[in-house]
Amino acid sequence: MYAKLVVGGTAISGIAAMRDICRLITSENPSTNSLGGFSTASSVIVDATPAGWTYVGGNRAADQPTIAATDASTTLDGAAWNLCCSAPCLNGNTLKYAIFNPVGYTTFSGITGFTLTGASSASALGVVTNEGPRIFQTATSATSSAAQYSLRLINKYIMTNQTNVIHVIANQRHITIIMEKRGLSAIWESSMTDAHTYYSAAPFVQYCHNNSVQVGCNAFIVPTLSTTSVNATGTTPVMSAVFNITDPNSGTHYGTSDPFRISLSYTMNQISLYQTHETTSDIRSNTIDSSGTPMYTIQPISYNMSWFGYPNQSVTGVVSVYWTNGTVGHETADSIDISGDTYYYFNCGYGFGVFMKTE
Repeated sequence: MYAKLVVGGTAISGIAAMRDICRLITSENPSTNSLGGFSTASSVIVDATPAGWTYVGGNRAADQPTIAATDASTTLDGAAWNLCCSAPCLNGNTLKYAIFNPVGYTTFSGITGFTLTGASSASALGVVTNEGPRIFQTATSATSSAAQYSLRLINKYIMTNQTNVIHVIANQRHITIIMEKRGLSAIWESSMTDAHTYYSAAPFVQYCHNNSVQVGCNAFIVPTLSTTSVNATGTTPVMSAVFNITDPNSGTHYGTSDPFRISLSYTMNQISLYQTHETTSDIRSNTIDSSGTPMYTIQPISYNMSWFGYPNQSVTGVVSVYWTNGTVGHETADSIDISGDTYYYFNCGYGFGVFMKTE
C-alpha cells in the first residue's frame, strides 16, 4: 500500500493522523474514506494493495476493540495514548509490532504530530512490552521549558503541521513513513538468523530519523521523558532499536538493544543503517555505467550485532528499499529501474533519500 497524505491548510492532531494511518494499514480496501484528519480532497491512495497489518488495540476505550470513528475526539489530555498494530514475519512464527503515540500536550503550543516505534509485544488494551525509543511529555515536562519543543521534539517526531505531506508505504514486511523533504520513520523486518530462530525472536529494526539535515544518535533505546536536563541532545534526531536480543555467549536477554553501540561512540552500522554523514554533499554521489551514462548510487540497508554473536541482517531483500542520495534530481514518486524492477524515489530531505517499491 502507498498513501500520499496531505495535511491541508490547518494543522491536525497527531491522534487523528495516527488513527488514519492505522486504519489504512489494517484495511482490506485502503481508501480516503478512512481519513478523519488528513485532507480527503488532497490525499490519494496511490497503491491500494492491502498492507496486511492487524490492529491489536489501544489504551483508550474509544479505540477498543477497533479504532475510533473518523469524527471521534482527538483532544490531548496529558495521559498516555497509543495504537498498536502487528504483522507476521516471513517465517510465520513470530510477530513484529508497531506502536503509534501522539506528541505534545494541550497546554504547550506548537506541537502536532506522532511517533512510530517498535515493540516485542502489545495487548488489546494497549499494554506494550519492550517498546523502542521515543520522547514523551507530561504536563510538567511540557511546560517546564520552551527548549523541550525547539531542541528535542521538533527533530524527533512526524509532524502534522499545515501543508505537510506524509508518504506511508507499507506491506507485511514494513511500515515506512516519510515526511516529504524532511525525514523518515520506519519499522523494517530483516533477514532471519539462526539465533532469531533458536530464541523465537522476530527480526526487525526501528529506524527513526525525522530530520535528515541533522545527525547524531540519541542515547535512548526505550521511551524517555522529555525534561530540561536532556535538552542538550535535542539536535540528535536518530532513534533506533532492535528487539528481543539474547546473547548466545552469555545468555543475557535484552528487550531492546542499540544497533549503533552507544558504548563505542556509535561506531557500528554507520552508513548501512545509521545515516551519520548524510549532510555532506559527496555521499552516494551519482556515478556512470561503462558507456558513460549517468547512474544513481544506491546502497542496500543492513545491520549486524556482532558483539552479541548475530551475523549481518539484510533489510533490503526483505523490504524493497535502498538508500540513495538526498539530491538525485528526482521528485518524490518518480520511477527508476533497479535490476529490472520499478522502484520509486522518496525525498527524505537534503540528507538522504530512498528508492522503494510500493506494493
